[in-house]
This record gives sequence, structure tokens and C-alpha cells, in this order.
Amino acid sequence: MNSATLRESESFWKRLCFDAGFKAKGRYAVYREMVADRMIETLKSVAPVARSFLSEAEWKKLLAAFFKGAAPVTEVIRDLAGEVAAFLKKNRHPLAKKYPFLGELIEYEYLEVKVRYFPESKVETPRGKISVNPAHILAEYRWPVHFISEQLHDAKKLPQGEYHLLLWRHPESLEVKFMEVNALTADLLRHLERGPAASLPLLQAVAKPHGILFSEDFAKEGMRLIKDLQEKKILFADIQTRP
Repeated sequence: MNSATLRESESFWKRLCFDAGFKAKGRYAVYREMVADRMIETLKSVAPVARSFLSEAEWKKLLAAFFKGAAPVTEVIRDLAGEVAAFLKKNRHPLAKKYPFLGELIEYEYLEVKVRYFPESKVETPRGKISVNPAHILAEYRWPVHFISEQLHDAKKLPQGEYHLLLWRHPESLEVKFMEVNALTADLLRHLERGPAASLPLLQAVAKPHGILFSEDFAKEGMRLIKDLQEKKILFADIQTRP
């Protein structure tokens, strides 16, 4: 098969699977339905909370809107949920009025999968500094997606705000854990994402933007926070956590 024929073949199958305007017939229609069904099942498995309250018809509407906007580009089917979530966050979709939080929710559920498959890191923390667990993601949302459930998914009952949600993989158990953190802790983690840092200079850098006077009491509280994050395996360090 020459390159021109290959491109034509790829174009045909792309239109068949993802172009709603392409009228498939016979076995091609069956094939299209099988592809769509497989993708919906993948989305459901990655996003069990969304699955708990979305109907089959609503899943199909979402997938059709996604296909209309752009064909998927991922080669790993579990990452499809990430693409769908990004699309829903950026574009008006058929369920936006009823579920305005849907893009954030599906992304939050997908992040568990993403963190679970992060590659192992052999990088050691420099002596005298602390570093953040590389198998983590810190996400910010307008909706409290960590509280949404089959029983609580009415947008009118969900308070919008600024939610900092941390997901990380425990280096020993390999379990993915979740935690809401405040803005100050989020900033501390953002600083460490740029590279390892000594504890006291790190706390000084975090305090200033929040209008907090760096004091002995603040340093003690900050060191207790660092110690707690170390115990949870969010931070790594080879130092004492007492100022």
C-alpha cells in the first residue's frame, strides 16, 4: 500500500468513526456503533461518579458533541477521558446547562488513572532540601467535584469556589490518594514543582504572597505542615522538620 492509498484509507475510517455527517450503512454502521460503544464504556470505567447519574442517552450526546468538535488523537484508550474532559471544559456541550461541572468532574476522575500510570522516578532529594513526590497532580476547580456523587449532582446545590485538589501515588503501596488542600499549601507545592528547596526559605516564599508575616510561630506551623506532608509521602526529605 503506497502512502497516498494509506492516507485515503485513514481518512475513510476517521470519517466513518468520528464524522457525524458521514452516513454509514450496513456493516460500516455496525462498526461505527461498536467503536462508539467501546469508547462510552471506557469513559464509564474511568469516570464511575459520572456514570452513576448520566443516562446512556446522555453519554451518547456527549460523545457525539466531542466527535463533532474534534476526533480523538490519543493512542491509549484510557486517555480518551482526558481529551473528553478538556473538550467539555472549553466548549459548550449538550449537557452544559444541566451539568456545568461535568468537564471538571470527568477530568478529576481521569486524574486518578493518569497518576496511577506515572513513570517511576529514581531522582533523589538533595541533602538539606525537600522535594515533592513526582507522582502527583495538583488541580484547581470551580466546582467541588470531590463531593459530587449519585446522590449529590444538582448544580444548584453545589457551591462554586476555588478548590485545590491534590492526587498522589504512595511510593510503597502504589495507592492513589486524594486530598483537598488550602491555597497556602497549594502554593507550597507549586514552588516545589519548580525544584527542591530548603524548608525555611520555602516557607518565607509562600508566606509573602499571602500577606503573612514570617515569624517563629509561622515557621513552627509550616514545619508541622511539611512533616505531615512527608508522613503522607507527598513530600520527600532527608532533613529534620524542626525549625
